[in-house]
Amino acid sequence: MIQYHKEQTIVFLIIVGKLRELCQRLIDMAGYPSKTSVAIIQNAEYTTQRTAVGDIETIADLAKEYQVKPSSMIFVGEVGRVLLEDNSETGEQVVGLIQNMTAAEV
Repeated sequence: MIQYHKEQTIVFLIIVGKLRELCQRLIDMAGYPSKTSVAIIQNAEYTTQRTAVGDIETIADLAKEYQVKPSSMIFVGEVGRVLLEDNSETGEQVVGLIQNMTAAEV
């Protein structure tokens, strides 16, 4: 298994059903910090694209809450932070379902 390096991002395809197990293995076997960013993009490049962002501790619960399904790409690493939004009132980063695209007008 790949060991954790802050500079790297790893991508998993269509493993949403095993997300909790994957995250625990990344912590236990690869040394990933539990606060490592994770982003899931469901239906990438389609008008039904949805994006959820959290960390290794929270992403399985977020995926369940927002009913994330295959086909999804899971990005584990600091690159997921670019998708985080800041709450202008509190300055805290917003996690969860941050994008729910609908059909664009042509």
